[in-house]
Amino acid sequence: MINQSGSLFGIVLMAGILASCGSPPSLASDLPENGSISQSAQLPYHHIDGGFQNPPGSPARTKSVFKTLRFFAQAVSRNIAGPDDSLPADHVLPTSEVQEQLDQSGPNSVTWIGHATFLVKLGDYRILTDPMFSKRASPFSFAGPERLSAPALDLSELTDVDAVVISHSHYDHLDLESLQDLPNKENVTAIVPLGLGKYVQGFGAIHEVDWYDRVKIGDLEVSAYPAIHWSSRTPFDQDETLWMSYAIHANGATVYHTGDTETHPTVFKDIGKDMQTRYGGCSLGLMSIGAYAPREFMYGAHMDPEGGVAIGRDLGCQEMVPMHWGTFILSFEPLVEPAERFEKAAGDMSRRLRIGETLSLKAF
Repeated sequence: MINQSGSLFGIVLMAGILASCGSPPSLASDLPENGSISQSAQLPYHHIDGGFQNPPGSPARTKSVFKTLRFFAQAVSRNIAGPDDSLPADHVLPTSEVQEQLDQSGPNSVTWIGHATFLVKLGDYRILTDPMFSKRASPFSFAGPERLSAPALDLSELTDVDAVVISHSHYDHLDLESLQDLPNKENVTAIVPLGLGKYVQGFGAIHEVDWYDRVKIGDLEVSAYPAIHWSSRTPFDQDETLWMSYAIHANGATVYHTGDTETHPTVFKDIGKDMQTRYGGCSLGLMSIGAYAPREFMYGAHMDPEGGVAIGRDLGCQEMVPMHWGTFILSFEPLVEPAERFEKAAGDMSRRLRIGETLSLKAF
């Protein structure tokens, strides 16, 4: 159950916070509706005055003040009252089993900490994705979406992380408290999209990356790729910083993280070709498939579960894990529906995890 905010001011703030985690005002691109985003394209096509835009051919939402206000009102009501349904009892792995699974995992594995946060283990490297360990996805302690379940691991346990990768600026993906409290961060490399370096000061190395940039840390390589989304942390900085998806490669395995994204007719096929050429394919896709309802409002910012499966197939992933569901209430779909629809569409390619569960990766 979501705790009630203590004031009307907190409720209003929560509406704004939900907007920053959810769907943007519509910004139709001036670029052609159909186009490939391969590296041969005229770059930087996504750079505009004062910020960034999505690739050509990206879905655009119809701007409607009425729909926006209606979404805010319903979102605030749902977060105060709590969901009508509940998560299954086995949604979270018992604490005693989390470390046991980690210790028994193969040389390459992923552990779902919650939401879009994973501990990725590839050989001797440990990578933390979109670290979000706070109680709320919000700049405030008293308002905003509250966790439905605790993170599977405590930050204090993550003493051997080599790199942190962040997809974009929204509060459910870039959490300042988590970044500040990460142990030994002076020995950790932070990889963030353009414009977000100021949030990761104090890390041992900081790389602000554009789409198709690569960062190498020994035998570990992280590739930044496009995503169909947007960015903001306040009402006044929309799209001033870049958003991205990314691939993490080491020890013969490649893990792809969608960040938040909508679908696209060519973007993910191009990314799949790039990963195939550079890494031999995609071992596992971490697919953001929650926060899609109502579609009339979320379309253009968040894909639905079937869209996540389509992207995974475009990428050529061997297996796919659904994420970005069952941790925060950010939209109106039933709590478990994202994973159920994803499993149905993905079939044998789906690897639905419990929070805290570790999956060992298949070899190419």
